[in-house]
Amino acid sequence: MNYVLLKRDLFENPEHKGYTGIRDKAGVWTEAEIENYHRKNRYDPSFRDSYALPLDQAPEFTNECYHDLSLDHLRGKVERLQEALTPSGATKAAYIGEFSFDVDDRDEDGDECSRNVVVPWTTVKEIMATIRTRAEMKEAA
Repeated sequence: MNYVLLKRDLFENPEHKGYTGIRDKAGVWTEAEIENYHRKNRYDPSFRDSYALPLDQAPEFTNECYHDLSLDHLRGKVERLQEALTPSGATKAAYIGEFSFDVDDRDEDGDECSRNVVVPWTTVKEIMATIRTRAEMKEAA
């Protein structure tokens, strides 16, 4: 299990170099690395001393995180996700040939064999479009 460290309602940065209110920028430690820290199982913004919290229990932003920093972080995240889900030369270069599956087949002698099929770029684009549509539908709801 991975943990984040909090103190005064801020996450510790990687290598214990400062603090942040943004979970994505926080350091992540293993159970062995946090054995000397007080542990909690839920986020407690009122607890001012250092404590370890399971990563999956940590909020995306602490209450002490500056609002403008959290907005900038979210905007950047949205831009990166939109870029990753928009067909372009960059995404084609990143994804083409990345997805494949095995198909049971027969070779020229009639013997059973397995053949690897690469998912065509047009199918990847259709998947990207479906994900974008689903995200837009959830936002509208």
